[in-house]
Amino acid sequence: MLVYPDGKILGTVGGGLLEAKVRQEALRCMQERTSRLLKLDLNQTASGIGVLCGGKAEVFVEPILPISTIFIFGGGHIALPLAQFAKALDFAVVVIDDRQEFASRDRFLTVDEVKLGNFPDIAKSIEFHSDDCAVIITHGHEHDEVVLKECLSKKNMPGYIGMIGSKAKVATVFSHLKEQGFSQELLAKVNAPIGLDIGSKTPAEIALSIMAEIVAYKHGRLLEHSTVHKG
Repeated sequence: MLVYPDGKILGTVGGGLLEAKVRQEALRCMQERTSRLLKLDLNQTASGIGVLCGGKAEVFVEPILPISTIFIFGGGHIALPLAQFAKALDFAVVVIDDRQEFASRDRFLTVDEVKLGNFPDIAKSIEFHSDDCAVIITHGHEHDEVVLKECLSKKNMPGYIGMIGSKAKVATVFSHLKEQGFSQELLAKVNAPIGLDIGSKTPAEIALSIMAEIVAYKHGRLLEHSTVHKG
């Protein structure tokens, strides 16, 4: 039996209270992103589900989760190891840059897509899903700011948004966006400076810190925060 996020079903596991219980647990599994084996008593006892037929049933419930896409805005030195880490962790990867030499298949052999073009135009054209991640690591703070603005302007924002930069740069970008009407509550959804604090220095270490933060987000271990939360 297939259970859709809105509760509709396709197929059956027998109907009645059993099916209603399985549907309820399937929706919970989708929300919690976990599988579980249901062991159900088909009787009217305190431990049963309230049916008369008797016996027991076991039903395995497994969520079919969408593949998350990491959109990497900027194809520079951090993007190379970041794309490799992301693919190794089964993410789809799209790299975006406005420079031909940094937005080429020869540079990013394993990613799903490489986009060459103007950062804000490409960001505006992307239809994000809630499981997607936007990593903003372009070659200039002005590009970072416009990409962040486009991401935050979306009706459907990516679930994770991270922007590279010093605390001073991030504060300046946030100040500009506040002046344009973006709320502190919305800006608090941005992970900036991007990445977990693991003392990273090299491009590969910074990429590792970014992926660690994204994995923490994926598994519900990452609290929403702004620059204030990073010291």
